[in-house]
Amino acid sequence: MGIRKALEQEYDYEIVDEFLDHFDIMTDVMEPAIIAMEKPEAREEKIHELFRIFHNIKSAASFLKLERIALLAQLAEEVMEELRANPDIVSEAIIDWLLVVSDQMRLWYGQIASDEESLAETDPKILNMPE
Repeated sequence: MGIRKALEQEYDYEIVDEFLDHFDIMTDVMEPAIIAMEKPEAREEKIHELFRIFHNIKSAASFLKLERIALLAQLAEEVMEELRANPDIVSEAIIDWLLVVSDQMRLWYGQIASDEESLAETDPKILNMPE
């Protein structure tokens, strides 16, 4: 049984379907928002947008007991919280790291949507958080 079918057995189909719809949308807008942070005039708005995205993913994934997704979203949320406090520390390293996070989230979305057996391991590059 795949990830999606397991979720649908434990939770109402509509909850799982709504999660996947929102997860799809959030992972689609994540990468353009990260790239837009390179522009100082858009930085604060995109930081807040990404914070909300990661917060929402964390909450929904926690509810559905998708621990790997929830933990990565929490980590990214904490990074975004630091950036909210000091947007001037945005660097190429932070943007690159966030892009790896975005790729990981998009991979996991695809795996759930296609009902694969399990989520892929977290990309080891995520452990190399920028300072």
